[in-house]
This record gives sequence, C-alpha cells and structure tokens, in this order.
Amino acid sequence: MIIGYLLLQAASLLLLLDIYTLSRSGSTLRDSRRGLAAFVTAALCVLAAFLIYLNSFLCNNFSLRDVYAYNSIDLAIMYKLYASWASAGGSMLLWSTIFSSIYVFYRVQGHGSSERDESKCYMHLNILLILLLAATILADPFARLSFDAGGGLGLNPLLQSPWMAIHPPIIFLAYTLPFFPLAFSFTSLSRGEESYAGSIRLFMQLSWLFFTLGIALGGVWAYEVLGWGGYWSWDPVETASLLPWLTVTAYFHTTAMTDRGKSLIREFSVLVTALLVVFATMITRSGALVSVHAFEASIAGVTLPFIIMLLYIAGYFIYLRGKVNRPIFTFPKGHSKNSVLLTIAYITLLYMTGVCLLGVSLPALHSIQLGTTYSLGKEFYNTWLLPPTLLFIVTLVFCSIPRRVSFKASLAVIMITVSTAVLSVILRSPTTNQFANFGLPFLAVALISTLCSLAYATVNLRKLRLIAFGRALVHTSLVLILLGVFLSSSMETYDQGLLGVGDTLHGIGFELTVTGASLSGPHGSIHTQNGTLPEHSSLELDVAASYGNSRSGGRLWTGLYTVYGLVSRPLILRDGLNDIYVSVGFTDSLYRVLLLQLASTEQPQLSEFTIQVRVIPYVNLIWAGVALFTLGNIILIIAGLRRNRSIF
Repeated sequence: MIIGYLLLQAASLLLLLDIYTLSRSGSTLRDSRRGLAAFVTAALCVLAAFLIYLNSFLCNNFSLRDVYAYNSIDLAIMYKLYASWASAGGSMLLWSTIFSSIYVFYRVQGHGSSERDESKCYMHLNILLILLLAATILADPFARLSFDAGGGLGLNPLLQSPWMAIHPPIIFLAYTLPFFPLAFSFTSLSRGEESYAGSIRLFMQLSWLFFTLGIALGGVWAYEVLGWGGYWSWDPVETASLLPWLTVTAYFHTTAMTDRGKSLIREFSVLVTALLVVFATMITRSGALVSVHAFEASIAGVTLPFIIMLLYIAGYFIYLRGKVNRPIFTFPKGHSKNSVLLTIAYITLLYMTGVCLLGVSLPALHSIQLGTTYSLGKEFYNTWLLPPTLLFIVTLVFCSIPRRVSFKASLAVIMITVSTAVLSVILRSPTTNQFANFGLPFLAVALISTLCSLAYATVNLRKLRLIAFGRALVHTSLVLILLGVFLSSSMETYDQGLLGVGDTLHGIGFELTVTGASLSGPHGSIHTQNGTLPEHSSLELDVAASYGNSRSGGRLWTGLYTVYGLVSRPLILRDGLNDIYVSVGFTDSLYRVLLLQLASTEQPQLSEFTIQVRVIPYVNLIWAGVALFTLGNIILIIAGLRRNRSIF
C-alpha cells in the first residue's frame, strides 16, 4: 500500500522543513507559523497512515502481510482493532502516532502562550520523531503478500484479550514521555537556564505513572491469560520494560545530589531513561531475544535508526557536558538523614538497573553471535537483586520513621530486623524460600513505618503539603507490591489430579469438582497457501470449588489452533487476598482428542482430564499496591501542577 509509505515519508520531509525553519536565527512570525503548519501537517500524515493501516484490518484487506498474519474473516471487530498493533510494523506505527499526537498537543497548546523560546526543544523532538518514523518505515507495516489470500491466519488467541487493547498503548505512551524531558534538558543545558525544571519533573512523573501501569497491566494479562499462574517470569522483554522504570524512580531520589544545580545528576537520569527506552525497543523488536513478547524482524534493518538515536542522544549529552563543564555526580555536602538516604536509594536503583541490563544484554549478544537461545533464569535475578532490594527497603524504613525518633533508635530497629531475618533463615520459617524468609522481616517493618507515615500525613493533611501525602502513598504502595511478590512467590501451593466428570480434587484449603465437559468444533476458518483450514477446536470443563467459607464455580477452556497449537485459559477464583488458580494440563491424549475434533474425522472420547490447581496467597496485595501507587502518583502530579501552573 504505497499511500502509507508516502504519508510517512512526507511526514519526515515536513519535519525536516520545520527543523530548517526553527534553525533560522532571524525567523519572523510568518516563518514560525509556516514551521508550525509544516509540523501539524506532518503529524496529520502520521495519523492518516495509521488510520489507513487500521482500516485495512477492519476491511479485511488480506493483500497486506500483517493483515493476513494477524486477522481473519471471523475475527470480532474489537479484536481486529487491536490486532493492528500486534505486529512489529503495526506497533511501531502506533508508537509514532502516539508520539506525534502528544507532541502536537504540547506544541499547539503552548504556541504563543509561553515566554520561552522553544525552537531548540522542538528541533530535538523533530529529530527523534524522524528517526522513529524511519524505524517504522523499515519495519514495513504496509508490506504486501506475494500471493492472493482469501482470508488470514487469525489473531493469536493469547492476544484476544481486552488487555491487548489497553497494555500496548499505555506502554508506548510511557515510552514516548521520557523524550520530552530529554529535549527540555538538552535545551536547558545549551542555554544554561532552569526554565524547564517544572516541565521536566511533570513529564518524568507522568512517565513513572504510565511505566508502572504498563508493567502492572502486562503482569495482570500474563496472569489471567497465559495459564501458568504467574505475573512475572523475568522474561527478557519484561525485564527490558523494567529498565526505564528503575531509572525514572531513581530520578526522584536525586534531590540531595544536585548541589544547588552544580551537578548534572537529574539531566543524567533523564538521559539514561531515554537511552533505556530506545534500548528496550531495539532489543525487543530486533529478533535477538527469545520471548513470548518478542517480535521477529530484520536486525540490520529495524535497529539501524535506533542505533543512530542512541548515538545522537548520548553524543549530544557528552557535547553539552563538556560545554557546561559540570560534574555528573556529586555527593551531598551535608550529612542529614534525608540526604544520605536519598543518595543510597539512588545508587541502589542504578545498581539494580545495571543487573537487569546485564540480564537482558547477555542473552541478546549470545543469540546474535552464536544464533542459539540463552537465558540467565530467575536465579540470577534473585541472587543479585535481593541485597539491593533489601537496602532500598531499609532506606524506606528510615525515611518513614518520624524525625523526632533518634538515629540510634532507628538503627536499633534495623538491627533487630536483621536479627529476626537471620533467625527466620535458620528456622526456615515462615516459608520454604530462604530469600523470602530473609526479606519478609524487612518488609514487615517497612510496612509498619510507611503506614505510620501515611497515617500522619492523612491526619495532618491540612498542615502538610499535598506532596507529602502523595509521597507517603507511593512509599506504602511500593512496600505492598514487594510484600505481595515475596509472599505469593514463596507460599504458593500446587496440586494436580486426573479427574473425570463428577470426580473431586482435595487440596490444601480447597476442594474442586468437575461437573461437566463438552467438546466442540471445528470453529472458524483460516486461509493458507495450501487452502482453507478450520481455525480451532475446543474443550470446555465446568468446575465447582469450595475454599474457606466460599463456594464458587466457573468454566475452563482449552483450544487447539491450527496455527498456534494448544492454548488454555485459566479460571481464577478470588478469596480475599488469595487466589485459587485452576488450569488444564496439556497431555498427549488431550492433544489427540482436540486434533480429531479439529479434523472432524470421528467423534473422539476423553473421560479424564489433568487439572492443575495453584493456591496463590496474598497476590492481591500486588494489585492493591499498584492501585495505591497510581493514586499517589496522580496526587503528586496534581501537587506539581498547583506549584507551577506555567508548567508548559
């Protein structure tokens, strides 16, 4: 579809024209309006290209490669909508559209209302958007098929979820936001002024919010759809998305190290965040990682614009660093408790970023050089991330303890906590996981201290600034999330049984009975070069469960797809803070029965089914923590806007 490429190329040329107009030192008001018109037209071209691409899915234009690979005639309209960003090319086009839309909003609403000369800032954003458009073009979203297709292969059933409509746009929104404070920082450094300080903090706060939401929603999606009972597996792509979250978090702990504007620690944190966004995108769309989230793409093609982007961002910062001649990092001159804690927290977060970066980079390099898959595994992360995580928790404890409590008393609390942690390891209690046994006493103390801090901030809300209340909410939420992770991962129990209709599985704290079973299919149709084939067959099991004082039931679904193989959707039964997670185990007999059903050659029979049940305690602390974090971050954003109404 040549029109799509022409629109993206036209957008790039118009952005270059805007850069030329902005670079003219003696530009008039007419030139400024001409440049703005060129930019807005470029953004409209990007939007038009995305809408054309989206319409190809809605209208079943199977002459396009992506439409053929991710769509089918029988696919529901809503699924067709978000199937448009399932491919590498479609996701890049979505990101370009989000970037240009936010940029339009920022630039148009501030046109003529800001006293700052933002031409340099706009030039940096234009360059970044041009490189993103180049990567989009190389990802080839409008590629055509080499044969005539009467239909498509259908959307992967794991992607047929409402989370597919929410998670990717939020992640790409989070990936977009750090580029704005980067452009602000470059402009401020080049002029030696601090007029963008409020804007930088606002956009970093928004980045923090959407990175957290994106990662959390991805965890919910994996938990509710993949059927393996987990929300985080240290998958390389998951870990890559965590990298910028860590550095954004570190940014908010730089206060003690700025030395009244003499160091570049904040600018450095913004820089590293932007670099890690580019790195995460490049590594996940290069085909170098083996992951359920990774895209298959040409390494040399798609990654080239991102490599140029990395060199541009890093190179320009090095140039500005030499120009302003300021140190990147300075230790705080004072020895106040707050400054020491912030410094320790910042260094800890950078160390954790380095560990995660190593964990992502080594498998990618191994794959590129040797062409074989390689994974470090969760043991690597558990071993190297537990010490800094505990140190970060300790800083939370000290930070939340009231100032009237002496340092010696605070230190005594920590020493008692360490002793309790060591004793828990020796006694191998309260869990079978020694990492969790050592960490839980720290989290218990952190939860008590942060809750006390939150209670104090709530009671004295009129006296204290709104920002103090928001900060207390964020600190409490982080402890809740970590507590949920430690408890759910270490106290999970697992039972499995071979059940027929009417049989009951008796487990620890629950009973589960299969009350009905039905096979159906074949359903749908897909179109391959070899002709039309059925899409899938399915098995549905009705189950009833009793756990604690609750009784509930639901339906388990398992399907065999011609293209995607066996897929199962779990049943999750809620019991307060705990979940009863039920799934169907994949067996050879199940596969054969569904295959016969798919082929419609005979009526298959299957009298017993492998049922897997996991009791996952306290997992809902994680989701409660995410909700609390979102609320706290929104409060911090509102507080920031109140303090600086001329943020744009």
